[in-house]
Amino acid sequence: MSEDLTRVEIAFYPEHLNNWLRFGAPDEQLDLDRRRSLALFRPGRVFGYVRWRANEYGTQDWRFTIVQSAAPSLMLSRVSGVSPGGDVLLLATGNAKVKRALLQVDVLEAAGFDVAEVSPSYYRHVHNRIAASRDVTPYSQDQHAAYLAARAVAS
Repeated sequence: MSEDLTRVEIAFYPEHLNNWLRFGAPDEQLDLDRRRSLALFRPGRVFGYVRWRANEYGTQDWRFTIVQSAAPSLMLSRVSGVSPGGDVLLLATGNAKVKRALLQVDVLEAAGFDVAEVSPSYYRHVHNRIAASRDVTPYSQDQHAAYLAARAVAS
């Protein structure tokens, strides 16, 4: 396993823990056992990661994070379940904010976008608008085309 890969913990224990990828295709997946696996991403990949935890009193923690994987030599934000970390584009915690963030991903998919290819700047915009309890500006085909063109020139 390459040291440059970002490792994401996937786990499912009914009624207690559910950590899963909302979007993003891992470059590799390793099954640890029937309830746990690791998704591996090369640097530059964008993925949505949901972490949910509950106990006998109900939901204790619910987070949705959109992360861009990066080389370990760069400054990375630490994210639970993501090793060594990544560039956090969006972080929503709590029932209402997570639902709003997941709804925005649904809206992007309904508009025909591959959500793993959407501009990282747009996800930062969504993060800020949700944090401020404001309406999110829709992502346009023109924005997407401009992002893809800039990315092609940079590579």
